[in-house]
Amino acid sequence: MSARRKDELERVKEQCLALNSGVKSHNILILPFDMTEISVHQEAFDKVIKEFGKLDILVSNAGRAQRANWHEIDLEVDRQIFDLNVFSVVNLNRIVVNYFLEVGGGHLAVTSSTVGKIGAPYSGSYAASKHAIHGYFDSLRNEVRQNNIHITLLCPGPTFSSPLATCFSDQPGYTLEVKMTGNDRRMTTERCAYLSSVAIANKLEESWIGIFPFVSLIYLHTYLPYLTSK
Repeated sequence: MSARRKDELERVKEQCLALNSGVKSHNILILPFDMTEISVHQEAFDKVIKEFGKLDILVSNAGRAQRANWHEIDLEVDRQIFDLNVFSVVNLNRIVVNYFLEVGGGHLAVTSSTVGKIGAPYSGSYAASKHAIHGYFDSLRNEVRQNNIHITLLCPGPTFSSPLATCFSDQPGYTLEVKMTGNDRRMTTERCAYLSSVAIANKLEESWIGIFPFVSLIYLHTYLPYLTSK
């Protein structure tokens, strides 16, 4: 498991151990690092191989949300969002794809968003970054179909999750804390995690995850786009 905050990784590790008595402490490796520090990606990957001898699946969940008016966004914000949401994910996955090609296969699971399918207002840079994820990994899927490499794109809708507490805004260095209430129409993180796990276990190519009407809107936008363009 990897993230920037070691204390949070330790907390999640303890929860995993409490939920499954068959899992031991040495079965869970913690690798704290910042995904935007591209230079540490190879080192982190090498530590995983050294510890476990192999890698079967990489789940990429790095990203930050955004709230801003499209016409007021500083270009540096676009760069920062793409550095985290796109380029860091692509770089680490390229390292792993090279490994999968050597060993004969593997599985990549990447968190996108419903806004990777439909552009959302006040999230222009974020939506663009998630559309880019689809472009990168849809292209990769078509390159490695014959190499036993599976790719699952996860597209959750609004969810009760911590990234909303540190949203990008329209200016670099300024975060916008989005307050959530119990009355918000959002999916629980537990439900999102469960449905994501089902999609990964079944090696689905793409999974749209959300409460009504978000998934229905994606179907309309995908198969009857003229209905959602008015």
